[in-house]
Amino acid sequence: MNSKINRCSSKQLAEIFCCMALTLLGVLVYANHFHNTFQFDSVAYITNNLNLKNPESMLTVQFWITEFFARGLLRISMGYNAYLDGLRPFGYHVFNLALHIFNAILVFYIFQKALIHFKNLDRQVSSNTSISFFAAVIFMVHPIQTESVIYIISRSEVMAATFYLLGFLLFQICLDLDKHRLFLKYLLLPLVLILIALVGFSVKQTLATFPLILVLYFLFISPPDSSAIQLLKKYNWQVILIFSIFIGLLFHKLLSDETFLIGPSKPEEMVGRAKYMLSQPVVIVYYYFNKILFPFNLNIDPDIEIVASLASLKFISSLVGIALIFWFSLRKVAWRLFIFFLCWFFIILSPSSSIVTLHDLAAEHRVYLATPGMIFIFTYAVFGLFKNSASIAANHKGIFAVSVFCSLVLIFGVLSSKRNSIWQTELTLWQDTYKKSPNKLRPLINLARAHSIEGNTQQSIRYYEESFAKDPYIFVVNYNLGELYLNEGRTEEAIKRFETALRIDPEIPETYSKLGEIYLSQKDWKKADFYFKKCIEINPRMSQVFKNLGVLHLYHLQNLKESLVYFSRSLTLDPTQKEADKIRQIMIQISSKEN
Repeated sequence: MNSKINRCSSKQLAEIFCCMALTLLGVLVYANHFHNTFQFDSVAYITNNLNLKNPESMLTVQFWITEFFARGLLRISMGYNAYLDGLRPFGYHVFNLALHIFNAILVFYIFQKALIHFKNLDRQVSSNTSISFFAAVIFMVHPIQTESVIYIISRSEVMAATFYLLGFLLFQICLDLDKHRLFLKYLLLPLVLILIALVGFSVKQTLATFPLILVLYFLFISPPDSSAIQLLKKYNWQVILIFSIFIGLLFHKLLSDETFLIGPSKPEEMVGRAKYMLSQPVVIVYYYFNKILFPFNLNIDPDIEIVASLASLKFISSLVGIALIFWFSLRKVAWRLFIFFLCWFFIILSPSSSIVTLHDLAAEHRVYLATPGMIFIFTYAVFGLFKNSASIAANHKGIFAVSVFCSLVLIFGVLSSKRNSIWQTELTLWQDTYKKSPNKLRPLINLARAHSIEGNTQQSIRYYEESFAKDPYIFVVNYNLGELYLNEGRTEEAIKRFETALRIDPEIPETYSKLGEIYLSQKDWKKADFYFKKCIEINPRMSQVFKNLGVLHLYHLQNLKESLVYFSRSLTLDPTQKEADKIRQIMIQISSKEN
């Protein structure tokens, strides 16, 4: 009895040590990113998000219910950060890292449980805690995870993974409960499991694959004589037929309706579903696998070649490569373990790498939750290789394996830390991206914007003009060039760019406002009046434009009543604006003249 208690105590102490080590490693590797600025989409969704100016309105159950399918819980987490510390990036980075560390701990316990469950089928499977620990550490410090952790808006991946992993671990615990805990096993824990999955779905729809992963895990760890396996064998042809019909109908719908499953996205801005789906095997093999095994030259905006034909050599070789991986895994003694974690990788990655057409063919943050599958296979295989190696002395095999993994962790940690520093500012991020993807337009546009933020006007103009030369019909290029030209005194060039921007997207009010200001300064009162009025037709909440209209109608068009209306509206929208007192005095003077 005492020896059993001591073994349990030693195991718990080892687990506590592993959790503490994971936490410490996470902080050490990612500590240099806490003061990185908001970048890329984080600027639009956080810095320029009007809801975060009043975060209390987001921290309600009603908001979550209303916005449930629009990633409501994710937005609430952003609102909570804003409520605690405004728009300082530090709190957002800490929150992301805390979730990432917690996910690594969950991965550690999931791997431990998996090794025990698969050992019940195959005595060759080890239950060594070191395998689970090193796999979790590699998940923690792997450089491909940096985009998910550091890029704040990618919290969706990290936070959804928390619910996914927590639910999966709970399912593993539920399977281990004995017959004396029926209430806990068949009622309470399943209800909690369903709740976790539903809540997680409000972060990101990745949770849609969760039930399939649970079913596969249950089947893979079930012994051959279990009722579930026997039932599956009995109705195997019926299952295959139903599955084939479902897949056929799904693909027919996907290829006949470009908008199916992509939500509010604009399909005309994408490569098309057929080309997207043909490109994804290439992305998985030539980009994701490559970056998992050799995590160098990571890129927020990789330049991926579009596959347009079934006869493409890269497409065929990718499918052959994936098939060979599964074939190799099936030949292993521990094939169930290998195949399940391969399925984990492909199934979790499948929505964004198959049927759900996205704007980008590849993005490193998409593999965040999928990577534990590949990492665990790699870690288990390497430990097994050392264990079965005849060239290494028996008493040195464990030490040699640990030394190799410690070296690997050190290399990955250094690479991740360096990658963190690249995310330090918009400028450092897009200089790195443009260097790696010189033929893509978006890195060039964002590099121009980054130089503008840093006050490097001439550099910004240079890169925007280069973008314009590549594609003159992009709104942001024309609009931002117009602003820069205007600041440089190049008024006629600014007008041309703003007018082009209007033709590209006539629903952006700021363009009308800019043209109105230009014509106001040029004393072309009618054009100024026209553009200002068009602006407030689109957005009737721009106080500065109402003020400009008030000035225009008071001093230049001599319309006292209209100027009074415009000034009044401006003050209503922004009663604390810079010249509020002066506007009030003008309004009093106008009213006295009217009386």
